[in-house]
Amino acid sequence: MVFHRKSLSIVLLGLSLPTLVCAAVDDTHSSSFSLKDMFGWKSAEPEVLQLRTSDLVAKLPAQTLMADTQGASNATALTQTEAIRLAVNHHPSITSALATLSQQGSTKDAARAGYYPQISGGVNAGLLNTGYVVKQDPAQVASIKLTQMLYDFGKVSGRVSQADYLIQKQKAQVIKQIDTISVQTAVAVVAAHRYQSLANIAQGQVDATARVTDMARLRAKAGISTMSDPIQAQTRLEAAQANLLQVRSQYQQARERLRTLMGVTLEGDVADMPAGLLEAAQLGTPPNLSALPDVLIAEADMQASQALLKSTKADGYPTISLEAGYNKALTGLNPTTFVEKGQNTTVGISVSSYLYQGGANAAQVKAASYAVDAARMQVNVAQLNTYDQARQYRAAIEGDQGRLGVLAQRRQSIERTRDIYQEQYKLGTRSILDLLNAEQEIYQSQADEESVRHDMWESLVDYIGAVGLARSAFGLNNTAVQGVEILP
Repeated sequence: MVFHRKSLSIVLLGLSLPTLVCAAVDDTHSSSFSLKDMFGWKSAEPEVLQLRTSDLVAKLPAQTLMADTQGASNATALTQTEAIRLAVNHHPSITSALATLSQQGSTKDAARAGYYPQISGGVNAGLLNTGYVVKQDPAQVASIKLTQMLYDFGKVSGRVSQADYLIQKQKAQVIKQIDTISVQTAVAVVAAHRYQSLANIAQGQVDATARVTDMARLRAKAGISTMSDPIQAQTRLEAAQANLLQVRSQYQQARERLRTLMGVTLEGDVADMPAGLLEAAQLGTPPNLSALPDVLIAEADMQASQALLKSTKADGYPTISLEAGYNKALTGLNPTTFVEKGQNTTVGISVSSYLYQGGANAAQVKAASYAVDAARMQVNVAQLNTYDQARQYRAAIEGDQGRLGVLAQRRQSIERTRDIYQEQYKLGTRSILDLLNAEQEIYQSQADEESVRHDMWESLVDYIGAVGLARSAFGLNNTAVQGVEILP
C-alpha cells in the first residue's frame, strides 16, 4: 500500500500587492492553484483555495564552511539572493506562520457550522412523576433532537466574518514573516561581506608592514639606518597580525550567524552586493502603505474587531430555530404521552434568548467597542512607524553616500603621502616611524571607507524591508518558499 503525502501551497502574487494562493495538492499529480477571493475560501475541482491581497487592500481600509579571507572565485561565492532563498525555505518561523494559517481556516469552518443543523441525542433514566403519582419503576427514554437555526440577528455571520478577517490577518503575517527573514538574512550577508572585506584589507596591511620591516632590516644590516628601525617595524607588524586575527574572528562569527539563518553550511566567500540594490530601494518613490504587511495586519485586526462587535450585540437578541424531536420509552412510561413504552414526535419553532446574565452582554459589547478603537489606532501606528523608519534609513543612506566620496579622496591622498615617505626613507630624510604611520593611515582609511560602504548597504536593506519591497528586491518573485510560490 502506498501513501501519498498532502502538501500545502500558498502563492503570493503581485510586486507590491502580493497574492496568496493556498491549496491542498497531491504530490503524485501536477496541479496549479491560486487564491483569488478575499471574502473566503472557495473550492473547485480540483480543490482551489484562493486569496488576492490586492482585493484585501481594497476590502480593508550541507556543505562545508571555509573562511578563506584571500577570496574565492565568483562561481562559488555566496550571493545575497541565494542566501535569502536558503533562509526562507528553511526558517521555522515561516513554517509556524503557515501552520497558524491552516489553523485559522479550521476556525472559520467551525464558525460556519452554526448555519447547519445541529443533531443531539441520548438516553435518560429516572422516576416518572405524573403530577398525581410517582411511578416507582424507573423509565429509560431514548431521544433525538434536530435544531436548525433560522434567524439569529447576525450571531453566526458575525463570527464567520471575524474568522474570515483573522484568516486575512494571518495571510499578511505570512507575508511579513517572509519579509522579516529576508531582511535578517540580507543584513547577515552584509555583515559577513563587511568582515570579509576588512579581513582582506587587514591582510594587505600585514603585507605592507612586512615589506617595510624587510626593508628596515636590510638597511640596518647595511649600516644605512639604526637597529631600532627593524625593531619598531617588527612591533607594528605584530600589531597588524593581531588585528588580522581579530577581524578574521569577527568574519567567522558573521558567517556562523548566516549559517544559522540558512540552516546549511557553505563553501567559499560572500559575493559582492547586488549592483541594482540602490535602484531596487526606489528611494525617490513614496512607500505604498496600503500594501505593507503591518498595515494589512492592523486593518484586518480592525475589521475582525468590528465583526466581533456585531456578533456580541447580536447575542442580546433571541435566536429563532426550527426544532424537531423524537423520543421513545425503552422501559416504563413515556414522559410525554404517559404510555408504556410509548413514543412521541414534535416539530415546532423555537425562540430562545437569555433573559438576564448579570450585565455580561453589555460589558462584552463595551469591550468589543474598545477593541475596534484600539485596532483603528493601530493602523495609524503602523503607517507612522513606516514613515519614520523610511525617513531615518533614507537619511542614513544619503549621509553615507556623501561620506564615501570624502573618504575615497582621503585614501588617495594618504597613498600618495606613503609613496613620498617611502622614497624619502630610502634617501635617509624620513624616519621609519613616519613610513609606518603612513601605512597605518592607509589601512585605517581603507577600513573606514569599507565600513561606511557596508553601513550604506545595511541601511538600504533595512529601508527595503521597511517599505515592503523585500520580495521584489531580493529576487523572491517566481520562486517557491516552503510551498509558497511568489509571482510578480
